[in-house]
Amino acid sequence: MSKIVICGGGPIGLCAAMMLGRDGHRVTVLEADPADHPETPIGGWNSWNRPGVAQFRQPHSLHSRFRMISDVEMPGLTDGLLRAGCVWVDNLDCESLPPTITDRAPRPGDEAMRCVAGRRPVIEWVVAALAQNAPNVTIRRAAKVQSLITGASAISGVPHVAGVSTTSGERIVADLVVDAMGRRSPARRMDHRRGWPEPNRGGAGLQLRLLYAIFLKLPATSQDGTYPYADGAVLHFDAAW
Repeated sequence: MSKIVICGGGPIGLCAAMMLGRDGHRVTVLEADPADHPETPIGGWNSWNRPGVAQFRQPHSLHSRFRMISDVEMPGLTDGLLRAGCVWVDNLDCESLPPTITDRAPRPGDEAMRCVAGRRPVIEWVVAALAQNAPNVTIRRAAKVQSLITGASAISGVPHVAGVSTTSGERIVADLVVDAMGRRSPARRMDHRRGWPEPNRGGAGLQLRLLYAIFLKLPATSQDGTYPYADGAVLHFDAAW
């Protein structure tokens, strides 16, 4: 049984923790943001403060490959998402196919392409609630990773990470450290300060335009009575290639 530290308590970090815990490893998740998930999914939207996630209010789609893996490795996750208010998205149904595609006959395996979509607070709430009761998983919030602990290299010339240090001064030794702190992860700066080589990074240019607007909570009614009541924020999202 290995001792594993996962840096980052978002959906990816928590899902990785659940899968590793199911395999018998002892997993500790360190999340910098202090607030735990609220009691209800709607509380995730109304009151969950996640300053470390800039896109926390935006809609997210969990692509079909993620769903197929999670159905096997994390039973109950898809059902939990749907109960919390997420929806099925089927881009191969007749309503979603563009009019230029005239052959709309279903093909074997089309159902595997369905995915689940919802607001990030709801998705993360479901994942966090499931991870909280997962075997061999400990979630520590308000625990921000500051630096990496090094150990003797198993391969000459290759740095070996043996744990992490937090901003509170705690040193946590681990057999494996997983970076799940997102695209802006500070791990690269930690590597650079130690003089380690820059990790290989790849990417591809996409012609993607992202447009979104956030409208904050409206008053119950306007002075002339024309505003509808809206309990919570409304977000419009559009993405186009």
